[in-house]
Amino acid sequence: MNILLIVVAILLVIVVGLYAFWLKLKKGKPGRIQGSEVEKKTYDEALVVDVRWRKEYARGHAINAINLPIKLFKDNSDVLDDYKDKDIILYCVVDVTSRNTEKLLRERGFTKLHIGDGIKQYDYGKAIYTNVLMSELRYRISKSSNYQLLNLGEEILSDKEIKVNDNEIDLILEKLDKDLEVFVYNTNPEDSKEVCEKLGLAGYTVINLIEPFNAKKYRNTFYNPKDYEENPKDQPASDCG
Repeated sequence: MNILLIVVAILLVIVVGLYAFWLKLKKGKPGRIQGSEVEKKTYDEALVVDVRWRKEYARGHAINAINLPIKLFKDNSDVLDDYKDKDIILYCVVDVTSRNTEKLLRERGFTKLHIGDGIKQYDYGKAIYTNVLMSELRYRISKSSNYQLLNLGEEILSDKEIKVNDNEIDLILEKLDKDLEVFVYNTNPEDSKEVCEKLGLAGYTVINLIEPFNAKKYRNTFYNPKDYEENPKDQPASDCG
């Protein structure tokens, strides 16, 4: 009987210890930017980067976040090198993966890095649409044979695009095919958010350019397919990331 009590006591101590460790992990280190503030950031103010696996990002993410998994930076990707002078906010599940990503980026010369609340600390909600940088927009368009271009801005990309003002979106909904991806770009990406949200909630698959669209920059933008190719071997990170 005494042995049983001892075993129970040991198990209880282990469970309490693990629970305390999880609470500490979930709380994370001090100095993070609150999730509500993260989602208020415009592209001009900061680039918000979700560093979890793509499958996790697809389930839900900050409304203004792009997705660049930490694996890219472990493989020495230079996908963000053109943004070294920009404030960058990293977030993950808690803050472990984001801080590890921060370390990797600092080794590449990045200095304006910040950590935001993870999804265990702030409810960013379900994914309504996907955000991308110019390089990923070029990659996705190059890989897709059937897509729709929705231009809400001033510059022209293609004669295939649908040109419309953001306040006229209801007039062209019937022209869009829900079976095809809709690529959205704008001179001022902040003006695209309402349109992207409306399309996403209506069931369209929306790929939104998070930075200002410039036709010349688009054509001169280099992309490395390895930065964006899906790898079936990639597994979602643990909830401790």
